[in-house]
Amino acid sequence: MDVLSAKNAAAASKALEGLCVWCTAMSDYQKATKIVKPKMQALEKATVEQQVAEAELAKNEKELAEVTALMARYQAELDEKNKQKQAL
Repeated sequence: MDVLSAKNAAAASKALEGLCVWCTAMSDYQKATKIVKPKMQALEKATVEQQVAEAELAKNEKELAEVTALMARYQAELDEKNKQKQAL
């Protein structure tokens, strides 16, 4: 309802005016909910996907750290063996 209808209702009764204003507010709320609800569901889905991706990233970063440490150890062994080779 528009403001003109609420004014017309006010001429008849203050209670009717309040009812018109309330009905208008509920209608606006329902229209907004139709827009917001799918966005909230998409946000929840994206949040879950992000958590899964972050967990996988953490696992991969841990694996990378292990491989990097192993590579550093092998490089140190290689350097030591090269020193021994040069000494011979």
